[in-house]
Amino acid sequence: MQTEPMEKKQQSIILYAITNFGTALLFSFPATFLFHFFTGSISEGGLGFSIGQDSLRYLLIALGLVIGLLASPLFGFLSDRTRTRFGKRRIWMIIFCPLMAFSFLMLVMPFGREHFMSFETATIYLIIVYSIYSLFVNAAITPYQGLMAQITIPENRLKMSGVYNLMAGVGTAMGLVIPWVVHDLTKSWVMVCLVYSLIFLGTSLITIFAIKEPSSINQNPNEVKPKIPYREILKNRKFLIFESAQFCWNLAFNLVLAALPAIAAAVFGLAEPSEFGMLACVLLVILGFFFFIYIRKGDKWGKQKVMTFALLYLALVFPLGTFLAYTRSSTVIPILFQGIIFISVIAVGLAAFFVFPYGILLDIIRKDQEASYMGTNNIFMNASGAVGTMIIFIITAIYAEDAFFIVCPILGFVLLISGAIFLFVPLEDKKSITLDSKS
Repeated sequence: MQTEPMEKKQQSIILYAITNFGTALLFSFPATFLFHFFTGSISEGGLGFSIGQDSLRYLLIALGLVIGLLASPLFGFLSDRTRTRFGKRRIWMIIFCPLMAFSFLMLVMPFGREHFMSFETATIYLIIVYSIYSLFVNAAITPYQGLMAQITIPENRLKMSGVYNLMAGVGTAMGLVIPWVVHDLTKSWVMVCLVYSLIFLGTSLITIFAIKEPSSINQNPNEVKPKIPYREILKNRKFLIFESAQFCWNLAFNLVLAALPAIAAAVFGLAEPSEFGMLACVLLVILGFFFFIYIRKGDKWGKQKVMTFALLYLALVFPLGTFLAYTRSSTVIPILFQGIIFISVIAVGLAAFFVFPYGILLDIIRKDQEASYMGTNNIFMNASGAVGTMIIFIITAIYAEDAFFIVCPILGFVLLISGAIFLFVPLEDKKSITLDSKS
């Protein structure tokens, strides 16, 4: 006999996760093709910056992450305490998703661009606009992430994590193809970002109208909530262990993602947007193949075990990039194929980053504090992302095209720390793992 009624049933995972497609599309631009907007010729819609001046891009990304340190937990806290007949998540998306899309478009200076053509004025403009954009990102996305934990039933956590990150992977993939196609047709980065913004708005509206959220008015009126839930969250041992490992792998991930276009141009000679897009597509094909393997076998193998393997594997693989960079001109293998081989080997481990983290985190998050947990999680993610981006900012400013030589050993070291944390501190309940394997 069932002792308590089922509180919720699983709503469509795809219709929820579709917004992450549009989000990843926007997030991919600063780390990839913003490089080509900065360094491209003025006749093709670029700003004509040098590679050294492209260090501004890393500074912007780091600035956005630092803003997220404060904004993400704030909006998570506010979302958990929002009381409307529309619920407490989607109302934030309704207000801030359009503002997020518009401020993203403003990054490429669609109006009055002639007033911001010098490097100094462009820097001031971009810092202001990127700061506003980052604030809107956290106001829209943190409640959206809280909605994930709110609608996901326990047995679908890995599936939700996988589909959520699959949409992120597809969005990132489209972020490597859309600029290549649209810019070749229009020679306009404004048109590229307009397409990005419209796609993001469309995906967010799908989630807003398709996912049902209960009214939060007069919900549990006798419940007394703590004014500052973060003190309780930070006492959660499993959460802190997870965040310690994630801090390291997210630092490495952001470091290599921000450096990827410069690496492609400086190391492998792929300076054009179309050339970079083709190499990135190879990466995404390999990522997709192993993504589906991890989705199918992840619960059977153990989420934390596979994530640990991926971290230790990449800790060994990334330092080989330094060896590759020093020997690339003395081998019989063409430099382009060296790059494809190295990217393919990396993709085997990176695919795990798109499957397991949220699947593990959703096992830790507690009811009625979903957005607060997600906001606290974003503090660690933004902090590590900012540190990683500032590292590559400093290295690029000093070593320019030789930055890749310095980056790879750093990546290996931080991933080794992350893997060691997961290796020696288990987070999964052995009893639940046994029950899952039997079922």
